[in-house]
Amino acid sequence: MNLTWLYVGIVYALAVAGARRLGADLPKRVAFAFYALVVVLFWLPLTQDYVTTHDDVLKVLPPWAMMTRDYHVINGEMNDVPLQMVPWAHAVREAWRAGHVPLWNATAGSGYPLLANGQSGALSPFRLLALPLSLGHAMTAEGALKVLLALTYAFLLARRRYSRIASAIAAATFGFCGWLAVWLHFPHSSTGCWLPALLFHAELLIERRTPLRFAGASLVWALALFGGHPETAAHAGFIALLYVAWLLFVERVASWRVLLPLGGALCVAALLAAPLLLPMAEAIPRSQRYHLLKERPWKHELPFADLQSAIVMVAPRFFGDVPYERPWGPAAAEPVSGAAGVFRFAAFVAVLIAVIRKRAWRSREAFYLVVSVFLFGILMSWPGLRQLIHAIFPIAANARLRLPLALFLALLSGAAIDEARETRVPLLAGIATVGALLLALLRLTQFPSDFARDSAQLALLPSVLVLAVATVAAITRNDARRTLATSALLAAIAFELFPIAGSWNPPQPARTMRPVTPILAKLRALAPREPFRICGIEGTFFPNLPALYGFEDVRAHDPMANYRYLDFLKLTTGYDYTAYHAQWIEFDTRVFDYLGVRFVLQPRDYPDPARMLLRHDGRDGKLFENPNALPRFFAVRNVILTFDRNAFRAQLAGLAGWNETALLDELKLENAQMGRDFFTPRPANAPLATTRLQRTSDAEYALHVDAPRYTLVASSIPWWPGWKVTRDGKRVAPIRVNGAFVGFAVPSGAHDVRVVYAPDSFRLGVLLAALALSGIAYSIARGRSYRRAPAAA
Repeated sequence: MNLTWLYVGIVYALAVAGARRLGADLPKRVAFAFYALVVVLFWLPLTQDYVTTHDDVLKVLPPWAMMTRDYHVINGEMNDVPLQMVPWAHAVREAWRAGHVPLWNATAGSGYPLLANGQSGALSPFRLLALPLSLGHAMTAEGALKVLLALTYAFLLARRRYSRIASAIAAATFGFCGWLAVWLHFPHSSTGCWLPALLFHAELLIERRTPLRFAGASLVWALALFGGHPETAAHAGFIALLYVAWLLFVERVASWRVLLPLGGALCVAALLAAPLLLPMAEAIPRSQRYHLLKERPWKHELPFADLQSAIVMVAPRFFGDVPYERPWGPAAAEPVSGAAGVFRFAAFVAVLIAVIRKRAWRSREAFYLVVSVFLFGILMSWPGLRQLIHAIFPIAANARLRLPLALFLALLSGAAIDEARETRVPLLAGIATVGALLLALLRLTQFPSDFARDSAQLALLPSVLVLAVATVAAITRNDARRTLATSALLAAIAFELFPIAGSWNPPQPARTMRPVTPILAKLRALAPREPFRICGIEGTFFPNLPALYGFEDVRAHDPMANYRYLDFLKLTTGYDYTAYHAQWIEFDTRVFDYLGVRFVLQPRDYPDPARMLLRHDGRDGKLFENPNALPRFFAVRNVILTFDRNAFRAQLAGLAGWNETALLDELKLENAQMGRDFFTPRPANAPLATTRLQRTSDAEYALHVDAPRYTLVASSIPWWPGWKVTRDGKRVAPIRVNGAFVGFAVPSGAHDVRVVYAPDSFRLGVLLAALALSGIAYSIARGRSYRRAPAAA
């Protein structure tokens, strides 16, 4: 039985109760209506054994592709969900459930930071709230909670100016928009759903500066940052800055001095989010994406800035009902994410007429109009605006600014509803304008076939229904009937927008998650107790997927992967990490030995590796065991120190005896004896140090080393700040081995060594967050004591 709907309901009910206790104007009926709509939207995955994680993508990847004849994928464009988002979520959840912080991801790229990869959502409030649920149902719960939060805060923001029903319509227009539907399982939405909350709490703090409101603004910003998508957070900050500037310098609702508490709240939020921000700041310059963007920066021209992409923002299924029809236009994720119904465009025209008629140039509605045009110009790559936004955000995907456009047009929807109470003409004019636009689309578009024309007409029917109901709501004067008509408009908007979520998050049976084929079952049966890694040739057992089965992979599919490590792979094996779906081609390389690759999975038509043992040969591929795989830590006989970078890379590319030799490009000696023992030539039969693992986990290794002299112990753990080495209880500096891996030195004798990943950036972040949280608690308590003092007197 799937009780995810109940769990989500309990969490939301507690949140609503807390908000109401703090004075939020959130009627129970409205909150229940939002919850009911979300349950309807996610009915199957919330109430039955279904998931929305696009696991049918696995059907076209080996080894699963070899076991089926059904290669139909409902929405292949969402392949990042099963190939990245779900494995990262699984790794994070497994760490938290085991009782430790998810700092290190040992399951891909031979290991790299997990928490510092913000997209893993290691500190996302939605991920933490869904921990009690199973993986598939947790992903559904996270999505439902994001939509509920967007609905609720959009309502609260609109409610500061508009009626309840108008605010509910604004909330539905934003909460069910294409942006949140398309990016539902991505960190984009984990951050983006907080946008109305950021504006709401900024407005509260401007209105009255109290410790509680200061704390609210700080906490909301911190939670948005914990969502894990700094690009979306930066866009949200930019929009919030424009919003505050309008309030202070155009509407003049407060003195400019209010910028001090606003800036203070932002600083406190940064301190609260420091456990994520500091590790991310440490990781980004070392990531694959950072180095690729340095080599190939984004262009000024935004993608999907043509007329057809603009049409998709009005009618997302005009060019085909993706994924059930083959589109003949840009019905891709990016343009569809700008869709939020036709009523918002009618509202834009209506409010524009009202602002001009009233000459309300300094009104909030005027800001919504101006910023909507500004954002639309950016998305359409208008000259001047595209250069401006690129200068502000040079490494961001600025096409994602469709989110704030959806919010401001949604707020205009609420404004238009209330404006129609005074005069129906502006809203009727807006409805007529949008209706004429839809008719012109049908008449002027050159359809490739009669089917495409018929499909477009059917796709527009929900929009026509919305305009019809909006017309009835506009012309109705009786209050009771008007309320009924406006409520029907809310239902019509939901009916228009729900198919977007259904198309981009189609429910599938939960059994499609983590399917096991014979080769994977054999791999699991052969798995040794000591740490080992695997590798799949070409697309076999695609990177990140091994995490779902408990295996560690040497490949990576992550923009935050370790650049130094990937550069090592490219140099020694030709691994092209610049390809988005990078594939391992070299199937018989000695680098497998060094990386501790114990098993190799490959297609049946590949030649057999000469040095490996065949363990499985079936329809789903071949499994080979590498008897020469080295342990995670091993002592080397030869140490070569080369300071010249080109010479070092040449030696690294030609190295074959990984078990005998280690290359260093820098070295700080502990003493002269260490230098003599490292570099003095010795006969091949000279005794060598032995290493024995005593305890191991993803981010910690305890081993015992017996060394006849100073010895370099190499490992296949990629080099990263935060790896610490203690030898007999004393800290020693790690040594970078082979340009990209962790190593350490031991003197002669028996030693207990502990190698652990414990980044100072995270520890400092936790300390700063604790101090900030303590300061907030103290200020709130002090404010309450001041309020009690006069009452007692």
